[in-house]
This record gives sequence, C-alpha cells and structure tokens, in this order.
Amino acid sequence: MNVIIYCRVSSDEQTLGASLDVQEERLRKYCNQMGYNIINNIPYREDESAKTFEKRPVIQGIMSYIRKNKGKVNKLLFLRWDRYSRDIISASENLKELLKLGVEPNAIEAPLDFNSDTWPLLLGVHIGSAQCDNIKRSKATMDGIHGTLAKGKCANKAPRGYKNVRISKHETHVEIDTNTAPFIQAMFKEVAKGIETPCYIRRKFARKGYNIPESSFLEMLRNKFYIGKIRVPAYKGEPEYYVNGEHEAIIDEETFYKVQEILDGKRKKTPKLSKAINPDLYLRKFLICPVCGCALTGATSSGNGGKYTYYFCCNNQKHIRMRAENVNEEFARYTAQLKPNKTVLNLYNEILKDLQNERKGESSIITIFL
Repeated sequence: MNVIIYCRVSSDEQTLGASLDVQEERLRKYCNQMGYNIINNIPYREDESAKTFEKRPVIQGIMSYIRKNKGKVNKLLFLRWDRYSRDIISASENLKELLKLGVEPNAIEAPLDFNSDTWPLLLGVHIGSAQCDNIKRSKATMDGIHGTLAKGKCANKAPRGYKNVRISKHETHVEIDTNTAPFIQAMFKEVAKGIETPCYIRRKFARKGYNIPESSFLEMLRNKFYIGKIRVPAYKGEPEYYVNGEHEAIIDEETFYKVQEILDGKRKKTPKLSKAINPDLYLRKFLICPVCGCALTGATSSGNGGKYTYYFCCNNQKHIRMRAENVNEEFARYTAQLKPNKTVLNLYNEILKDLQNERKGESSIITIFL
C-alpha cells in the first residue's frame, strides 16, 4: 500500500521545538509497523499557519501529485487531525476530493473508520475541537491587543520614524528611529507649507533616496501616532477613540493639523502653482478686448515655415487678433513715456531710508539714485 505522509506545524515555536521531526519519526515508525510504502519523492513537511488548503504550498503539491497519479496513492497520513486542519469547512472540502480520488486521509493517533456510519460525527469532533480552540485563542489575542492599545501602548509594528525595541520575551516599547525620523519630520513640514502637492513632495524625497509608496505616504500623513496618539479601534460595541500614547511625538499638533486641512482641501489661501509664463505673451490676461471686454489670451502657431505668436480674444478670435511682437513693442513704447510723480518718488525715498536704518549691520546696503 502506497502512502504519503504529511507533517505540519502552524507556529514558529513548534518549528523551533522540532515538532516536524517528531511527527515524521512517529509517522515513519507507524508505516514501518503497518508495512506501508512511503512515497518520498515529493515534499511533505509544511510550516504554514494558513487555515485554508489553498494557502499551503506543500499540501497543494501533494494534491497535484495525487491528481496526476490517480490510483497510485492509497492513503494520506498525518499525526493528528489538527495537523491536517483546524477548520471544519476547509477540511470537509479537501477530504471529499481525496475520497473521490480514492485516497483515504487519516490520523495515526485517532484513526477514523470510513466504512462506519459515524465517521462524519467523529471527524466533526476532532477538527471542530481544534477550531473551537483557535476561536478561543483568537478572542484572547484580540482582547489582549485591545487592552494594550487602550493603555497607550503600540501593539503592532511601529510606523516609519519609530522602531520596536524588545525589553523582554513578551514586552516591547517604541523608540524614535533617529535615522528615519528626520525625513518624516521634513515631509510633514513641506506638506504643511501648502506650496507643493503631497505627491510631488513624495517624489522629491524619493529622488533623495527616501522612497515611500504613494498609498503608504498618504496613510502616514493621516496617522496620529506621530503626534503621540494611539488609535483604539471599535471593539465589542465600543466606538473608536484615541488615547495618549507612551511613545514620544515627532510631529507637533499644529503642523499635523495643517497637513490634514491640506489633504481635506479645506485650507484657505493655499498658494497654487501656475503654469510657466510664455515670455512672448507676458501681457496675456492683462489686455482687454475692445469689442466685448473679455481678457485677451494668446498662443503660438506654425505656418509658412515659421512660428508666430498672437494675442486674441478669449471669447471670439474674430474680435481681435494681433501679432504679439507688435503689441509688446507698443506696450514698451507706452511705458517708456510714463514719468513718475515727484511726490510719490519722495515718499519711496523716505521709506527706503527707514528700511536702510533698520538693516544696519547687514551686508547689503540700499543705495538710492534719483
């Protein structure tokens, strides 16, 4: 009888504790006593904690081998049913396929008799008990995490700019990462200015060697962890709230909330970067159409082997269309004829003198020529 043995652990502690070696030793000893032939040319040791079979590469390799060699495998053996699965639904689906392929899955420490009418009930007891244990441990873990967060402690990996430092086997605390924190602080300050978009700032820092994915960057800018807060998510009917964390803030609240206003689009008087001004159309938007009163715009077009720039009415080009170089020359001639008012010049002179007196000792000196 040809059999495949399957050894599986679901945590690092079991791996370190040589659980795989123990399982394999017992399985091989059992097969030797029963006279079974073990198929050894496929992987059979798995250290994945996934509850579904689809996320376990070794069991998927075993299933693929069985499908390709239908009739050549009689049994799939493992130590206990909780090594096979801790989820009753996933186990039922996989077991159904194995039986259809003519392969009997079984645990050597609690074998089921598939000729008996009671095997589904016993299977439910074995795997259901393991699943109940998983649910209990999961709830205990969630309770522990929620309690840790409520105390203002970081329960997960610290965000960029911080690092987790282990105090003991089961306790860590968060410290500022002096290598990355200055970059985070500089990013927040740049975004808070409101001059450049957050995405542009992210790319600018990426060119300097500190790259953060766009989605992660925006999440970082929203994270109150940087102002010393810990988020306690909604749990068992309690709403989400924030508490003061035990860690040190690296972003002041004023800067942080300026960033939030910019991200929300609520900040007023935010400077906007406009397109570069065409030097040949510097009067665009300042000139008025004599026909309809709309502002003049302009553009450069190609024709007759060259490029020509024109001012024209933004409402209707038929109202007015003039060569830009002619308009610019006329404007220059007009401004050259303007003479400043003597009273205004005297006022400017007094203002500049006051500024000069205030800046004594500075390297730059204002010289006034009349």
